[in-house]
This record gives sequence, structure tokens and C-alpha cells, in this order.
Amino acid sequence: AQPKPRDSDRHPKGQGAQVASCVFHHISWSSEATAGKAEAAVASQSRQDCKKPNPEQTMSTSSSVVAKVSGHYMTVVLGPAFCAIAGLGYSFFSLSPLRTALAFSFAASTYTLYITLDGAEYTGEGRPDPVFSRDDWLIRTIRSYLRMTLHRTKEVEKQLVSQSATGIGQAVYALFPHGVNGDFRPLIDGMMPEAFPSVAPPRTLAANVLFRIPGIREFALKTGCVDAGRKTAQKVLSKGLSILVLPGGLDEQVMTVHGRERVFLKKRFGFVSLAMQHGVPLVPAYVFGCSDLYFTSSFLQGLRLWLVRTIRVALPIYWGRCGFAYYPQPMGFPLPVAQNVVFGDPIFVPKKENPSKEEVAVEHEKFIAALVALFDAHKEQFGVGDRTLEVL
Repeated sequence: AQPKPRDSDRHPKGQGAQVASCVFHHISWSSEATAGKAEAAVASQSRQDCKKPNPEQTMSTSSSVVAKVSGHYMTVVLGPAFCAIAGLGYSFFSLSPLRTALAFSFAASTYTLYITLDGAEYTGEGRPDPVFSRDDWLIRTIRSYLRMTLHRTKEVEKQLVSQSATGIGQAVYALFPHGVNGDFRPLIDGMMPEAFPSVAPPRTLAANVLFRIPGIREFALKTGCVDAGRKTAQKVLSKGLSILVLPGGLDEQVMTVHGRERVFLKKRFGFVSLAMQHGVPLVPAYVFGCSDLYFTSSFLQGLRLWLVRTIRVALPIYWGRCGFAYYPQPMGFPLPVAQNVVFGDPIFVPKKENPSKEEVAVEHEKFIAALVALFDAHKEQFGVGDRTLEVL
């Protein structure tokens, strides 16, 4: 008999029972051969349910999540790191610094040639791996730890589909705020197909530099990212796909303040113009909890903003719960704050091949008003009723 799950271990309601059911069916796997046809059919269906992704299941304690991520680094990172250090030591002491430098130069040149010839991030489709985005154990673990939940998806999907001539909706999802890391971005990718089954799957617009870093490039492509350049974005919509964009970008990373709700939006017109050129609805979305995942500092913020606007490099100063190396971010594991993504009603913009600045500004003002209204309507529900959304 399985112990009854505690209420604190369930998210949403009934989740603990599903986990217990999964354990039971795995233990009794071999006994199916003797079951009747009806029982075998039920058991088979139950196993299929167990295999389905469960993005909202929470861990009983955050310490178990830290242990899992630590184990991931010990098994996945430590081995290659040890080999690299050993190889460097051998090269430096047995060969020469010059040969070591040449070897690294050759490796860097080879990778640069590979990404140049590949160009998957510019095709408009990318190279997404839906199974990875949905089922990768590390993504599922962090998704559970942060209690990632999407809200109002059915209402929004119904509106998008009702205005589509083909029965398949299309949208430009604009999510705020970015936060210091945009932690929710890779977590949400595997949840969107189930949340919006009748809407074309999205491609996320990502900074070009991400596709130049080994490992990060592959992860970004697997989780549905494409280059954020306008030409690529045009290709995405032309192919009938949706777009997911975080318009606040690097500015919002640096301007995020723990305990405050701030969005960098007043000067962000590009995503509105893009939607108008293709006649694709804009869907505002707000991520409650994103601003509270890390503690932040305003130290040298003026200089850091200058770096963002001059050379497009963001250097947010922040720290999390467990310090260095416990999470695939530079400054440690995030605080255990629930991430609730609330989607607002679509804004159906007029289709204009070359919209004027004035026309774009009108739709932009509508978007700002819709985002503020969305925040105000749900802030009490998610525990930030005393805050005001600052639109910068």
C-alpha cells in the first residue's frame, strides 16, 4: 500500500495520487500477464498516463531539488571538466603553451565554421525538440520547483481560433517581465503545445549571442529559440508559426529589482509593428513571481545600463538561494517562488504591410493598457496586491 500524499505535496489538486499511481503500476508491471483483458486495458492506460509530462508537479522539499541538480553537475559536468583539466595539464607540461593555444584555436575555428554552415537559428523554424522541452528531467525538476503554471490558456485559445480562417490560431505572445535571467523561458516551451493545442506552436526570439556559445546554442535550439533579428521573425510568421518574445530584453534584466514589478516597454515598438505587418494578434502575458526569484543590487547600475545600450551586454548583479554552481545560471539557485504566467485577451491588430509610426503607436498604447489591466486584475490572486506595475 502506498502512503497517502500530503496536501502540501500536491500541485495541482490530485497530483500526489497520480504519482502514487505511477509508482504502483511500475511495481506491479510483471503481474499484468495474469490480469483479465479489462484489467490489462486499464493498467495499460494508467501506464500511459504515468508517462505523460507533468510540468506542475512540485517536489516535497526544495532540498531534494538541490540534491538532484547537484547530482546532475557531478555526473554530467564533473567528468568532462576533469578530462579538460587533465588535457590542459598534459598539453601545457608535456607539449608547449604554443601548441596548447593552437589546439584551442583550431577547436574554436572548427565550431565557428560549424555554426556558420548550420544556420538553423535563421531559418524561421529553428531545430526544436518537443520531447526534450517537455520531458528533460532537469527542465521538469526546475519546473516543479518553481511551480510553473499557465493561466487563462483556454479562454485565450478560443478567441484566437475564432478569428482564424484555417481553424489554427496564430499569435505573438509578449511576456513580461524578463527578470534577471528569464528562468521561465525554457520551462514554458514544453508546456505551450498542451496549453494551446489549436494554436500554431511558437518560436522564441533569442539574442544572437546565445547561438555562439557551445552548449547554450544547442539548448536554445532544442527549446524552440530562433535568432531575434527582424528577418528571422518575419520568416517565423510567414511559415504560419507563432512567436514568443520577451520585449524587455537586456534593459529589463539590468533594471529588475527584487520586490518590485517593473517592465521596460515604453520604447519597445518592434514587436507591435511585426504583428501588424502580418495581421497576427498580440497576446500580453505577465509572469507573477519572476521579479522575486533573485535578490538584486543597483551597484553601478548606470554603468551597466550604458553597457547594455552601447555594446548590448547585460551584467545584472544578483544572487539566489544556494550560491554558485547549483543551477545553470552564474549566481546560484533561484528562490522557491511560484511562477504564474497569466495570458491576457488577444489584441487583434489591423494588418498593415508598412504601418506608420503613428499607427504602431496607437496599437502600442493599447498593449500597455492591456498589460497593466491584466496585472491589476490578478495581482491580489498571486500575492502582490500592494504593488504597482511600473512601465518604464
